Amino acid sequence: MNNYVGSIGNAYMQNSSDLAAIENIKGSSKSEKEQLQKTANEFESIFIAKMLNEMDKTVDKENSLFQESKYLDNLKSFMYNGIAREIASNPHTSIGVAKQLYTQLEKTVKG
Repeated sequence: MNNYVGSIGNAYMQNSSDLAAIENIKGSSKSEKEQLQKTANEFESIFIAKMLNEMDKTVDKENSLFQESKYLDNLKSFMYNGIAREIASNPHTSIGVAKQLYTQLEKTVKG
């Protein structure tokens, strides 16, 4: 039961910080195309962070150096979010989701 409650808490924390990042884009961008670009980049970083979290679940944690806990899970979540932002913001490491989203959606926004 504790693992279930902890996973709900982690999911809520990630989703609320993701939503906050998207809301910040609305206020800081001048044009709709700039908002679209920033939102596409943020979507890619969220996607990569979720992918890293899921990949972490596949790692065998038996006989691990660190004890599994909700605190370690939160720390890893922050770390994966930071790594994901770095990957998504660099054109050499980006997986291309943001570029593809922008290309598809730029026709629908005004200047």
